[in-house]
Amino acid sequence: MEKSRLLVTNIQRFSLHDGPGIRTTIFLKGCSLRCPWCSNPENIMSFPEKYSCDGEEGVYGRYYSYDELVKECIKDKKYYYGKLNRKDQWNIKYTTEINNLPGGITFSGGEPLMQMESLEKLCKKLHDQGIHLAIETSLFASPDLLEMALRNIDLFFVDIKILNSEQCLNMEHGDLRNYLENMDILFHWRDDEGNKKPVIIRVPVIGEKTESKENRIKAHELIKKYKNSILKIELLKEHNLAEKKYRSLGRFSAYQGVSDQTMQIYKDELSDLGIQTEICSFT
Repeated sequence: MEKSRLLVTNIQRFSLHDGPGIRTTIFLKGCSLRCPWCSNPENIMSFPEKYSCDGEEGVYGRYYSYDELVKECIKDKKYYYGKLNRKDQWNIKYTTEINNLPGGITFSGGEPLMQMESLEKLCKKLHDQGIHLAIETSLFASPDLLEMALRNIDLFFVDIKILNSEQCLNMEHGDLRNYLENMDILFHWRDDEGNKKPVIIRVPVIGEKTESKENRIKAHELIKKYKNSILKIELLKEHNLAEKKYRSLGRFSAYQGVSDQTMQIYKDELSDLGIQTEICSFT
């Protein structure tokens, strides 16, 4: 993909669930994983895709030039609050003040790190405008791309999915060693002034996949390892909102559903870590 343009499926304005404040979420197309439960199947492949469903036809994904996307991003600037001070990076001291962070732009996907070389220039321009930047990432990407993001992104949303190496490979097509290496890079990174990056952990709770007892224990251990650098944990309840998207692409949705009781059990198991934990449901 050319570094001067980005492949985007949607620019969602007035987002309230993708970071603090009022945000504009940019959904970038292309992912390194193939999670069967993906809630954005239109963002998996790294090229525009035709779709057809219930008489509606179109294409998922279009290329934006750098200048086009800058213009789209700053349209909503008046709805954000606060101004990013580059001399006082958002760091872990905001643990109890996350609601005071400004609105801004959130890069989602897909896996935004796959387009980080193109995003870098955009990030610098948006920071010049005083706009706070967040990213939602699985961390399944080259460590070099993560390092680039660490220099340019203010807030990280990081997924914890399957933590069994064999299952990770078979279900997600992911290399768990790559993920764990990037977790270490993320949590040990410091800027020139010694500041950490604030991190919110997101755990998609998927029936018979991520919510198994083995996976819950491993997730607990991983979060405990980095707990002093984590702002909060969000447990994401599996939903079926993407069913029409799957049909439009001629694919099958692996939705199973998870009970409220299961979600509460998972939350209770994490309570000893002393980290704010929320159950997030979008149904």
